Amino acid sequence: MNEQPPLEPDTVTPWLGVSRLPEAEVGVLRQAVFDRTTRVLRRRRWLRRGAVALALCACYIAGAATVHLLTPPPSVVTVVVKEPGEPALPMPNVEHPSPEKETTAIAMEWDALDHPEKKVESYRRAGDRYLTESNDVQAAVRCYKQMLDAGTEQDLVIAPDDNWLLMALKEARQKEKFDAKRN
Repeated sequence: MNEQPPLEPDTVTPWLGVSRLPEAEVGVLRQAVFDRTTRVLRRRRWLRRGAVALALCACYIAGAATVHLLTPPPSVVTVVVKEPGEPALPMPNVEHPSPEKETTAIAMEWDALDHPEKKVESYRRAGDRYLTESNDVQAAVRCYKQMLDAGTEQDLVIAPDDNWLLMALKEARQKEKFDAKRN
């Protein structure tokens, strides 16, 4: 068959000045290269882990700063203690409660029944009051539904001052009307 001719001795190696290292030195050289490569790879791994940890810390700090910046400042409450027999002094910076703030949500619902001309506004305020003050979602839904029943098409448009519950009810009501028109 085809046999390859024997290899000729390398004539270029002596010209390049390359000499073969003894086997003992080759082992030492290999170990040195291995140790250096291992150190570089470990350093890169730790740098990658450090970069990830630094990014997580930056995200946490950004979130904490956002929460801190978005919380409103505490309101200042002035308390005046009056001794018996002293005349009452008017306080210029104190807000006197309006009659609207003094009425309860139930009173607003009854007001809507007593005065049909302002039914929509009374139910809206009652629903807002139920939701914000007593966190009574069922009562708020009841008031908002009665408001939307008594209201016009314009009342179904979502406004910027609507809360989450009223927006959801308005959107559901709009979908109902769209589906009814389509069918």
